[in-house]
Amino acid sequence: MSNATPLGTAVVTGATGGMGAAYALGLAQRGYDLLLVARNAPALQALAQDIGGATGRKVEVAVHDLADAGEQDRLADRLAADADLALLANIAGMAKFSPFTTIEPSKVDHTIAVNIGAFTKLSRAVAPGFAERGRGAIVNFASILAFRTWPEFNVYSATKAYVLALSQAMQAELQDRGVLVQVVFPPATATPFWQEAGFSYDNLPPKAVMRAEDLVAAALVGLDRREAIVMPSLSDALLWDAYQEARMNLLKGMMSGTVAQRYAGA
Repeated sequence: MSNATPLGTAVVTGATGGMGAAYALGLAQRGYDLLLVARNAPALQALAQDIGGATGRKVEVAVHDLADAGEQDRLADRLAADADLALLANIAGMAKFSPFTTIEPSKVDHTIAVNIGAFTKLSRAVAPGFAERGRGAIVNFASILAFRTWPEFNVYSATKAYVLALSQAMQAELQDRGVLVQVVFPPATATPFWQEAGFSYDNLPPKAVMRAEDLVAAALVGLDRREAIVMPSLSDALLWDAYQEARMNLLKGMMSGTVAQRYAGA
């Protein structure tokens, strides 16, 4: 049972997945009541009973297909109206492992709808209330593929780069208003995500695949520390600082307002 001080309600999308369920349990153990979001109603109800029984927290469910724009809007309206909301964890994600030239258009639409559409709408729904109240957290699960596209995870990689970009924009706007916007970058993790995408993580080097429980435990430590960027598998945190510095130097180099010499007079 949880003896933690009540912290308000946390919303977890993709709650029935490997990472989502473990993350939801960790939040409840820290004192959050929960609103669990996923498509599978029986699985959601079972998870809610398990977490509620284990922690004593209030756990509600919301059955939504986040690939559907109408479902996104209905959930967004509910979240925007909830003054007790304290945290949104955007964990739901979709992917299709396929060359871009042969990927089914429906899979492209589905991936963009969940990874970009739902993520954006739900974040936009809670951000004004968090800013007004001067507290709250938006936790966005991206991927290490935000930094380097895997050709067969083309659309997925692009959507996770979007998650990083929008998260950084929200950080710049909200960090001085008491709101934590955090990005978690999972490496390859042993969850059903891979099989659903059409690729088995068994094809990857074993040392490259992290256990879901280890990933979530590290992510929750990052939440406890209120870190803006959480990279559970990165040992040298200075590499992130160097990456950010290199990006800024590149940007400064492109802001001269003049044509580079190698293009002049061509």
